[in-house]
Amino acid sequence: MSAASRGAGRRLVVEADGGSRGNPGVAGYGALVRDPATGRVLVELAAPLGKQSNNVAEYSGLIAGLRAVLDIEPGATVQVKMDSKLVVEQMSGRWKIKHEDMRRLALEARDLCAEISQAGGSVDFTWIPREKNKDADALSNEGMDGATVHRVLTDGDATSEAAPESETAPEAEVTPAPARRWGESLRLLLVQAPLDAAATPRIVRAVQRLVGDDASVVAADAGLAAEVGQHVATALGGEARTSPDWSAQAPGEGADEQVRTAYRILVERGGTVVAVTSRRGVLSVLTEVLGIADDRFWALATAPGSLTAVEVWDEGSASVAFTNRTDHLA
Repeated sequence: MSAASRGAGRRLVVEADGGSRGNPGVAGYGALVRDPATGRVLVELAAPLGKQSNNVAEYSGLIAGLRAVLDIEPGATVQVKMDSKLVVEQMSGRWKIKHEDMRRLALEARDLCAEISQAGGSVDFTWIPREKNKDADALSNEGMDGATVHRVLTDGDATSEAAPESETAPEAEVTPAPARRWGESLRLLLVQAPLDAAATPRIVRAVQRLVGDDASVVAADAGLAAEVGQHVATALGGEARTSPDWSAQAPGEGADEQVRTAYRILVERGGTVVAVTSRRGVLSVLTEVLGIADDRFWALATAPGSLTAVEVWDEGSASVAFTNRTDHLA
């Protein structure tokens, strides 16, 4: 999102990040405001968010940074730098926002941008690689650790007192999300769980032929989907990450929004991924990629044990390479 005309006031940079250990899991955000002329950090912020998704945490960091700008100089010319391609593309208006939680947070962020614009400033968004967002990432980890931080830094005070820490969130058994590989396209192979475990070896061999050894595996956390996911991961020399997000058990008859959120997170990370889920899970991804209306959700044919391939490029465009491949089951 860019203002129609750039503000002539003070220039500021917002660096923001957010994370979730488990996704959704123990979440927190971090943000800072920097003077680009001197490189000096003016404000550092962090806070825990309880159990939330990675994308909710990213948006929360953005909102905190924009609020800090309004406190410092409402009419500033602001450049927001984030390693979340999803947030940057959505706030720039190039990607649609379909998830309700993200839509609400994006509207809040846009309202803050509008306040800056009305005060004579402007806001632009820039994607940066994760390694160039280390300061905001460190703050977001403080938030995930349960700390609330509000440091206002002065010229002679680079280590101002932090606000009192909140109670540390209770420890929970969460599965860490794999490291994000920003700037990569996504190659996603969807595996529909078979009806019979006897089909598993043929599915595993077919997956091995289609993906490289560096592929990661995610799967529903129960039933044959979990079993197939573990067998596939073992064959690829790794370990499956199981999650209820891929179980496609959310209430409703059409698309499962939990699956779609999990898919969007994969888009953000990039890389080669095998996802083992149910027919509803496969269709939740396919109908999003193809823009198929809800009343046609079940119109696509997919068989138990079938394979479907989706490719998403780093600028956000996507295509379906093939669907319902079953030759390996014959």
